Amino acid sequence: MEKLCGSVGASLALCYLFFTAVYLLTPNGIAVSRMVLAGFSASSLACVILARRDVARLLHNLRVRQTLKGFSFLLVWAFLILTMIRNYSGANWFGDWLEHFQRSLFFLHHFPANSPIVFGYQLPARPPAMNELAAFFLAQIADRFELFQTIFAFLNLLMFLPCCLIMPALAGSRRTFVLPLTLLFAVNPAVMQHVTYSWTKAFTVFFVILSFCFYLAGMRKNDDKRILAAFLAMSMGMLVHYSAGPYAVFLGAHYLLRSWWKRPRARRLRELAFIVAVCGALLATWFAWSVAVYGVRTTGTSNTSVRGAQRDKGNWIVRTASNLLDSIVPAVLRFDPVAEGLARQGAIPSWRDKVFVFYEANAIFGMGLIGGPLVVVLLYRGLFRKGRSAPERSFWLAMIPTCMVLGIASTSERDPRGLAHITLLSLEIAGLALLAATFPWRRRVLSLVLAGCLIDFSCGVLLQVYVESLENSAQRTVFAGLNAVGGKPNDYPATPYSFAGVAWDNWYLKHRYALNRDGLEKLGDHLPERVTIGKAQMQESLAEDETFWHGWYARNGGSVNFLGDHFAVESGWPVILQIGLLFLLLACLMRTVASRSIVELRRIRWKHPAPP
Repeated sequence: MEKLCGSVGASLALCYLFFTAVYLLTPNGIAVSRMVLAGFSASSLACVILARRDVARLLHNLRVRQTLKGFSFLLVWAFLILTMIRNYSGANWFGDWLEHFQRSLFFLHHFPANSPIVFGYQLPARPPAMNELAAFFLAQIADRFELFQTIFAFLNLLMFLPCCLIMPALAGSRRTFVLPLTLLFAVNPAVMQHVTYSWTKAFTVFFVILSFCFYLAGMRKNDDKRILAAFLAMSMGMLVHYSAGPYAVFLGAHYLLRSWWKRPRARRLRELAFIVAVCGALLATWFAWSVAVYGVRTTGTSNTSVRGAQRDKGNWIVRTASNLLDSIVPAVLRFDPVAEGLARQGAIPSWRDKVFVFYEANAIFGMGLIGGPLVVVLLYRGLFRKGRSAPERSFWLAMIPTCMVLGIASTSERDPRGLAHITLLSLEIAGLALLAATFPWRRRVLSLVLAGCLIDFSCGVLLQVYVESLENSAQRTVFAGLNAVGGKPNDYPATPYSFAGVAWDNWYLKHRYALNRDGLEKLGDHLPERVTIGKAQMQESLAEDETFWHGWYARNGGSVNFLGDHFAVESGWPVILQIGLLFLLLACLMRTVASRSIVELRRIRWKHPAPP
């Protein structure tokens, strides 16, 4: 399992480094860079063929095969969800999916360094690793958003692999199973939202948990190589998203305070110097280039957390404490998260937003309606109750509260709905791994977990996918078009399916060029003064296609095509197929429970045979 997860992480790091080198060495040769990238992929395939015996030995391991089966199931599961999504929406989530696509196009097409990023961001505001990996694959296929969606979903789902690796460390002497973790991933609303929403936080979780796996194994085995691999994985996480920062700070502090000084004095400084040099060289592939092109000030202050801290003059401690409390106590217990701060919508989108906030923004219920509280109980029993101990007990005791506080403190915004989705996702995913590691559950716990899974899937996954599948059609209008002067329509809903507010803004981003192009053709029916205002606004919006996108909208029909737009059917076969897969997964789980019960019963009878 270490070889499987480590090779996946190392392969992605190599792809990132190779693309970075090609990008820097071919500033104007886009066609040449595509040929070089295709050659790299071909050589990688040749290496797999040459190493086929090693691959066969790797696949001979039962745990590896189970993990790959679970990952394949989740990949098909996520693809089915993508075939239904036609618009991204949910509470106040806005625009990240399009921003990351533009960043990938920036690296793919070698946009000029001064090209603006949508929503007023600058390029150094986000680290580039996942965008460059997407550009690496898009360069060999096509610069289509539906392909970008699929690539991001695959990379985001990779966080399943290190969870399978870390489960034995969480379970202690218990035997662990991959199947319950597969179920918990498939039905969890936060997991599926982060996998299918085209942003970078879930891929960061892959490197964060992989780093913890190598670090804990390095401490147990006193292995310098695993310690180095841990810091390299954490550095890659930082290059994917800055939400890895709190975990990187904790890992460095724990190493210096608890591990480093115990090393033999002869190799202590050498080991530290080697870690700093190698990780520094990896991080320099982004930060050194950004400083050289954009300067120290832009590189250091363009991040959203830094910009938000500069704008906010309030008490940092009070803000952090409030955000931490709001990320633990569900918003629905404190106020109506839809009535306050969000635009009025139809009944179905409004109900979805309430459920969305309940799961996505909460650190406990982000792990499931029943799973979240159970994880809290398991943490108490495993870490805080007297008489319970493990080699890594002090690590987890320090890591969980420290990273929770640092994660919330590093977020500059104030949101009473909660901020668990920004920096606490790694803790939530580790919590799901802990819950899966305690399988097989007792009968009552099993009933509770399965009931919670069905509720989470119905209310958090199916409802979200259904709402995101809605799009205008000949039978129903769910998104109102532009008003007479090319602006946003009235936010008041017309039907139970009507969208407004941020959900409408996301839909507008999808069709922005086409809406303004078509709107210009209809302005002749309005008053002259309104025609002048509307024409200027629409022409300005059309001009932004060249400014921000270098003509991408115009070349692709004026709209961003989702994968769901190609599978838009009224029969609902993806939902039927997904429900069928869920019951198949539940049947396999119950079969495993039954087989374990029979084995335990035979073991008891063998130890205590019945009297004659």
